[in-house]
Formats: sequence, C-alpha cells, structure tokens
Amino acid sequence: MKKFFKIVFMVIGIMLACVAFLFRSWLIEPLSAQDTPITDVREGDVIFQTSQSSQSPLIQIGTRSHITHCGIIVMRDGKPYVLETLKTLVLTPLDKFIARGKDGKYWLKRSDKENIKIDYAHYLGKPYDLAFSFDNDIYYCSELVYDIYKNQLGIELCKPKQVGDYLILGTDKLDKIENTMQRRGITKEQYAVAPVDVFESEYLHSVK
Repeated sequence: MKKFFKIVFMVIGIMLACVAFLFRSWLIEPLSAQDTPITDVREGDVIFQTSQSSQSPLIQIGTRSHITHCGIIVMRDGKPYVLETLKTLVLTPLDKFIARGKDGKYWLKRSDKENIKIDYAHYLGKPYDLAFSFDNDIYYCSELVYDIYKNQLGIELCKPKQVGDYLILGTDKLDKIENTMQRRGITKEQYAVAPVDVFESEYLHSVK
C-alpha cells in the first residue's frame, strides 16, 4: 500500500510539473527584460514590467504575456518619474517603479516623436478604473498610456479589443475571473487595451 501511494504521489508530482511547464511555455515571452539602471530615458518613454499585484496572474493568462503593468515617463525637476495607476494615479520615482516589479526587471519603449511634453497634472489623484471602461475620466495602466498618446500626441498606439477577444478573460471557464468581472462591472462586449497591446505597438521601439 505504501508503495502504491508513493507511485501515486510521484505521478501527481510529474503531472503538476508538466502543467507548470506548459503554462510557462504557453505565455508569449517578449524581448528580454532589462535589470540594469536606465542611462537614457526621455519624457514620453513607456516602461513595462511584470507586476506583483494580485490581478497580475489573471492578466498573464488573459493576454498570454508576462507584461502586466506599464506607465509613462515624465521629467520633474530634471528627474525621471513614472506616471502610473496604483490605487490612484501617481508619479513614482523611476527607480522605485523598477524595484517594485518582478525581479526588478522592465522593458522600455520609445516613439519617434521628439521633444515630448506630457500634461499630467489633471490625471494625478484620480482613482484606479476597476471597471476597465473608456470615457469615464478614470484610468487603468495601459488605458492611461493609450489615452495620453492618442489625445496629447496624436498617436493611436493600438486598436482597443473587446474583453471577450482576449484568450481567457472572455470565456466562462474560470469562476474567479467571471466573479471578478461581475463584481467590477466588466462585460465581454466592452473594449479594452492590455499592457501587451501597447508593448507591441508599431509606433514604439525598444530602448536598451
């Protein structure tokens, strides 16, 4: 009997290892993330990371990407900050933003538009948009970047997609995701912009 249970546990262990491996390989790995200080950063650059928030794993599954959070660089008093959405919309020192991400790694992208100046004051203090809605004057991370580029810089980085078009977020297979959507008032028909959509924009190029 002990031998039987030992075999069973061994088989379960192998199965779990296979599931973990398949899940990791199922995610689309973007260009290698950086983990060194940025020496060339400009206002308007977009910075991405794998967030360590509770919703980050759901975003990874839904978008098939490790990229789950982003913000836009602004310069204040000659120092770089990240305009980002946390519980409210804030300016975060660049080094603090980087340190908060998984393994301290990040991706940095830039447009070809020169001498960018972001009018960010009216965004500060706005609450995080839990409903992921457009046109309600509150924002989630990638919507913020999308909005600034479209309305201030005249560049539509990507086309919004219906929530139902994302790989998992549009299904009814995961109760946790469905419950989260229902609690936040998110529908499968509404449009959204994911961090990876911004990352893959043809109007941004990688900065090393």
